[in-house]
Amino acid sequence: MSYEERQITCPKCGYKFDILYARAFSCQGCPRLSSTLSCELIRCPNCDHEFPTPRNVVKAVQALKRWGLRRPTF
Repeated sequence: MSYEERQITCPKCGYKFDILYARAFSCQGCPRLSSTLSCELIRCPNCDHEFPTPRNVVKAVQALKRWGLRRPTF
């Protein structure tokens, strides 16, 4: 997944951020994320606005998960 595919713009404040950054910092401690290990919402690290994940990001994350399943184990 490229950096460009992970970029998201908050619809409320216009802040551009990386989905991995948001998951690591903004979603930390969220019961939805910790219980299912996936969530269809993203929280903006700038204004705390929560919004649905854009479809292109969902596709990129799904591709990354598929790649991780095929990765050889040592």
